[in-house]
Amino acid sequence: MSATCTGQPTAHEALLVMQGSPSIVLADVTDATHPQKICTLSGGWSPELVTQRMISWSATQTPGQAGSSMLVTLDVFAGAMTVVARWQGGLFMDGLHSWSPDESSIAYVTSDSTAVNLHLLSGGGDRSVATLGPVPGRGVNAAEDDSFLGFSADGTYFALVQTFTGSGAQLQVRRTKDGTLAYSQAAGTMATWSSTGSRLYFREPGKTSVEVWDPTSGVSQLFGLAQSWLHPVSDAGDDNVAYTVRDSTGIPHVWIYGHGGRSGGQLGNVRSSPLFLNAGSLFLVEEAPCGSNCGLGPQTSPDGKTFVYNLATQAETASNIASALGSWPRIGQT
Repeated sequence: MSATCTGQPTAHEALLVMQGSPSIVLADVTDATHPQKICTLSGGWSPELVTQRMISWSATQTPGQAGSSMLVTLDVFAGAMTVVARWQGGLFMDGLHSWSPDESSIAYVTSDSTAVNLHLLSGGGDRSVATLGPVPGRGVNAAEDDSFLGFSADGTYFALVQTFTGSGAQLQVRRTKDGTLAYSQAAGTMATWSSTGSRLYFREPGKTSVEVWDPTSGVSQLFGLAQSWLHPVSDAGDDNVAYTVRDSTGIPHVWIYGHGGRSGGQLGNVRSSPLFLNAGSLFLVEEAPCGSNCGLGPQTSPDGKTFVYNLATQAETASNIASALGSWPRIGQT
């Protein structure tokens, strides 16, 4: 990948695709209703925003086939590219990765026909800290299957929560200092870390209650739900988690769980796929009935309209953002 920049780093940034253009841009989202382009990225990979000026991505020779893979960083303003790691992989989940809040450690996944391996790369070197079975060929259940890899906000732990490998614990929490196991359980999905500290929120496949793990008391129920939460995301600037719930008829709604349950609730309209652009703004995707085009999926799908929800005013504004890939600061960086 490469970048062409016309602006400078700002306090709140996001990787976006704007309406009417296929390009990924790095944008200033201090005012999330009027994102300002800083850089335009080119290349066929999906980047992650690590710092104000650095992105990372994984690349493989032929996605879905055995071959060489690598993890790469790019300083979008200086143009300096660095290969962080190389391996033989190429299969499902290969290259999934996450950076610690202070950028001193990277967790990443390698996947080939024999195994899925979880690596921890830090000043102590590159270590394989867990080996799971390979990913078997099967369909994907969008309501239950997910893969999440991320560091806690305090940087003390990292977690891999996934439903795809043929064997091994689906939920693993490990210590950042040495990769040793802090907690694991056989089943887990749809996870995110809390905005501060080291609390991991998740649920189990086929269940609706949201659980929380913390290093002091272990696992307990956070709250109950009638339907399952989907793809939760945490707010780096405040103690909020946003997520999608499809009601009993399949209609999606976005909910916020804020400040330990003391605030939040269901947002209005038919919305899904939330992502925090900054501490006070949430990107939302509108969905509409898809009729005979639904196939085996839910009865609604994105209709091309998107919105930015202001948490302070509890109002939403139509947006020219088509999709959002991620934002900065990340949790633990504020």
